[in-house]
Amino acid sequence: MMSDSAQRGKPRKVSASGKDAERPTGRRRSGSAVESGPAVPALRTAPGSAEMTAMVLRADRSIGLERRPVPTLRDDQVLVDVDLCGICGSDLHSPQTPEVYLGGFIMGHEPVGRIARVGRDVTGWHVGQRVCINPNGDTCGVCEACRSGRLNHCIPATLERAIGLQADGALAAHVAVSPKTLHAVPDEMGRIESAWVEPAATALRAVMLAGDLAGRSVLIVGGGPIGQLCCRLARHFEAGRVWLSEPSAERRSYAEASQVDRAFDPSVDEAALEGLKADLVLECSGSEPGFRTALAAARPEGTIVVVGGGRAGLDPLTILVKELRVQGCFTYVDEFAEVISLLTDGRLQVADLTSEIAGIDDAPAAFERLRNASTMKIFIAPNGS
Repeated sequence: MMSDSAQRGKPRKVSASGKDAERPTGRRRSGSAVESGPAVPALRTAPGSAEMTAMVLRADRSIGLERRPVPTLRDDQVLVDVDLCGICGSDLHSPQTPEVYLGGFIMGHEPVGRIARVGRDVTGWHVGQRVCINPNGDTCGVCEACRSGRLNHCIPATLERAIGLQADGALAAHVAVSPKTLHAVPDEMGRIESAWVEPAATALRAVMLAGDLAGRSVLIVGGGPIGQLCCRLARHFEAGRVWLSEPSAERRSYAEASQVDRAFDPSVDEAALEGLKADLVLECSGSEPGFRTALAAARPEGTIVVVGGGRAGLDPLTILVKELRVQGCFTYVDEFAEVISLLTDGRLQVADLTSEIAGIDDAPAAFERLRNASTMKIFIAPNGS
């Protein structure tokens, strides 16, 4: 996650038939922005013979809607009709990160949907099956990282063909993927919950890398979706104290629901943050001010987990004098299975974090609302909501 004026009109909700429909507006503290439960996206286009509207990071590093061909399925792939795809914080900054977002591809790496077609060489998956997608899951299987189980360090999977970053993604009606990227979604899992699997896996890995949280104090820097998930997971793993630092009043307002002991505004609470002496800090903003807060708030010999990807510089002298441990956190390894369980049985609540569901035509305006931090989490329903 990383931290032109949007048109501020109400997003249009698209029905399964493609017609406008009324949509619940605003954020809810309980219940989802739409009715939860399994959903079958309406197929708008014929695979291999038509076009679809897609949100694209163009070769010139601009972002916008384009008409793209529906994917032609290879024998070793599965075609997924996309139900929902989240907009990630890193998507907002994709023009500035050519190291991971190559350009020229359809965006969207947080999808859930149903299998529409199965290539002739694919086994174990069937048409109509609900699936979520690990965008970094198309591992090579032969590199040293794969052989040692460190799948998130497989270069081909994460930096050469990651879905929505270096290969066509799911901010479109259909996406063709390797079956290695698929995870089955249980029938009893709610629609909204299934859409949160990928970001929840990111947050879970961050919390796990922090070590044993039981009884310890934890500061989360950055109160966007990943930060809120980290707060909730820290409580799940019995942290003694959980604090949040977030400059947006809108995002701080989620603190109670995220079981935070105190939410700080770093623009006015600098002294209080420095006095926390937190055992663990999860830096989820990827910003220069966020890193400064993390370094100042960590206790001597404390741990900082870097979750937000930015270009902020660290202060070597502070790290040296305080003997801080700085731990990077890159995607996930095997966290999908655990977060599917946590989301399915309700131990991890996400419905209240779901601000809105918008149609694909509203995607550019949704990007702007998220850049302004005026909302929490937006999902795109490319086939209609």
